Amino acid sequence: MAAARFLDPSSIPLKRQSGGNIWATLVQVTQAVTVFVLLSGLMLFFLPVIQKTHHLQETKTRLLGLIADAQSEQEQLQIQTEHMKNDPAYVEHIARDQLNMGRPGETVLRFDRYQAAPPSSKTVAPETDTDSDSNP
Repeated sequence: MAAARFLDPSSIPLKRQSGGNIWATLVQVTQAVTVFVLLSGLMLFFLPVIQKTHHLQETKTRLLGLIADAQSEQEQLQIQTEHMKNDPAYVEHIARDQLNMGRPGETVLRFDRYQAAPPSSKTVAPETDTDSDSNP
């Protein structure tokens, strides 16, 4: 009860004089500082929880993206499986392109992809045949 009277500004007589009442001002300042300290303490107490929640939301968003990608890939694989089961032309296409297979009696020619030669530090001058110039 004594603490309630101590913090109650109505228990302190306010004087409206040119100098004012210093005690009433100090009580208001003390109450404001107390509220600020309590709010700061609560914020510091809940800051790790807020940061963890934010991190978990980012992780959830990333995982939902991965799930969507995996579901899309699964749908494509199911479509390919259905084509393999029902479409002989598709099976032939896959056998020719990916497995380098051919029909009996066919010759399969396989060409490697073009690879650019690395630049060399030597410059090669074209060779000139001096013997062919002297022969009539």
